[in-house]
Amino acid sequence: MTRRPSIFRRGHGTAAKGGALIVAEQPPLDEYSPADAALTEQGLALRAARGRPFQKGNRAASGRGPSLTRITADPSAPEAARRVHRKAQSLARKRERELSVQYGGALSSGVRVELVAWARNVSWAEHFDRQGDPVAAAALAEKASAHQLKAIGHAEREAASRPAVDELTAKRLEFQRRLAEGGSE
Repeated sequence: MTRRPSIFRRGHGTAAKGGALIVAEQPPLDEYSPADAALTEQGLALRAARGRPFQKGNRAASGRGPSLTRITADPSAPEAARRVHRKAQSLARKRERELSVQYGGALSSGVRVELVAWARNVSWAEHFDRQGDPVAAAALAEKASAHQLKAIGHAEREAASRPAVDELTAKRLEFQRRLAEGGSE
């Protein structure tokens, strides 16, 4: 599985003048490898084979996570606020799936909390932009960018600390491949 370019860069420009040795920034698009369906399929298979940590056989709470990783809205909130929260939920779910495929495993609660904060800020920024308040929208968009960079940084470090495909996972992947080809053993 290919890795994304790192978000951590040597300090440059204004940051270097201020004394920063390292800065976190979103890499330019030309540094990313092109999209590849085979790599996505491998990431999904690896994620499925590894399973969720600390839940062997217990599927009751799968995908739930602590309360900080969920987005809830007050049922008596105005319709606009509920719409923003639904959009945030959708964004957080999609981005969580993308990162788990990209980094080949379940994401920690820390990454998921950052994704929730990112999704909320993006949703509210869009809302304020539609309402004609560019100052609030820009401030929220900047916060969202910081949360996304933190989430990616945490996911990168977790993926680096995760062992390479172990023997049991390799056997599961091989078995799934044989099943897909029509063989049973």
